[in-house]
Amino acid sequence: MNIVVDGFNIGLPQGTGIATYGRGFMSASCALGHRVELLLGCDDPTQEDGTAEWRANLRKVLDFLGGPLGLGVYPVDALLPGAPDLPPAEIIWNRPRLFRAAQGAFRRTGLFTAVTMPHVDIAHWTYPLPLYVPGARNIYTIHDVVPIKHPEMARNGAEYGRICQAVGRRADHVLTVSESARSDIIAHLGLDPDRVKNTYQVVPAARPDLVDAHSLLATHGLSREGYFLFYGAIEPKKNVLRLLTAYEQSGSETPLVIVGKAGWDCKAEVDRLTLLTAKGPRRVLWLDYLPRDDLLRLVANAKAVLFPSLAEGFGLPVVEAMAYGRAVLTSWDGALAEVSGGAALLVDPTSIASIRDGIIGLDGNAALRHRFEADGSRRAEFFSQAQYQTILAALLRDLL
Repeated sequence: MNIVVDGFNIGLPQGTGIATYGRGFMSASCALGHRVELLLGCDDPTQEDGTAEWRANLRKVLDFLGGPLGLGVYPVDALLPGAPDLPPAEIIWNRPRLFRAAQGAFRRTGLFTAVTMPHVDIAHWTYPLPLYVPGARNIYTIHDVVPIKHPEMARNGAEYGRICQAVGRRADHVLTVSESARSDIIAHLGLDPDRVKNTYQVVPAARPDLVDAHSLLATHGLSREGYFLFYGAIEPKKNVLRLLTAYEQSGSETPLVIVGKAGWDCKAEVDRLTLLTAKGPRRVLWLDYLPRDDLLRLVANAKAVLFPSLAEGFGLPVVEAMAYGRAVLTSWDGALAEVSGGAALLVDPTSIASIRDGIIGLDGNAALRHRFEADGSRRAEFFSQAQYQTILAALLRDLL
């Protein structure tokens, strides 16, 4: 069958965990023998005929007026200027400003934007986007409803909630990535449980070529299994401020590496990071971005990965760390407890003392770390490509 997947996150130069999810879906669908196409919304300099402001404004008006009637797309080269390395696809389609135009139209009218394109059996929107392909089965992934449950932890929670409600009404099926997220979606969006499917998420197997990271570690003054690692956006739900306070209180001499961009409502976290990274000796290192392979090199060589997030739909860093045989500290409820499956050190994410004691335990007890390393490696196999393909094959068969 023909499947088109949106590139809303895949097309970003620094894509989020949703990009990893989309790539995994595409790879598994291809392996199952389906024809998979990718739909981008990138600005395309080859289609520009000038930079005058009036032309840009005219395009926006035309997109807004034409959205309900359908926006066309055109095939592009995989090396579209400004696009990142893209996953293999039979065809890559593009429409400049597609995702921005659709979100703007929905904000003003509450209507979804149609995307007119050649024959498509299934359109998979890997994020709640106000888009659909006429004539196709349109499935949407809602990774979590954190902005709805906890509006204080997210920006634009009300708009996200409106889109999710509309997706729930329009979707042929809704996918998600954990049983915890599925329960929340059903409860908060009022959906029929039969229309919501948890597929979990494929997590790529560990790559042996990334384990040797001597030059990268030397660049940052680190040693193998000689540092703790947190990675993710610096935003309220990630709980970075409590993590930093707990780390300070632990008295650990093992450096803490934070990899993540400053996000929404994070002044307190940034102020604390700025203070701690300026202290000597250098116990806290903050890197706002690393290329994907370098990030995984840090994961593969960490003493442990610390991820006491307050709320997640899945928690990709937990499983990635397990795949590389690293011990993990994470939260004791919700999706993180579910996904870790008893193979991580669980703490109360709202308690600095609980996080502190967990850090002390992992820091000073090699036997405890080794136990979680072994258990985590086994748990990571549950999220393998083969397991995901089995789930996906049944889902696609049922959809048609």
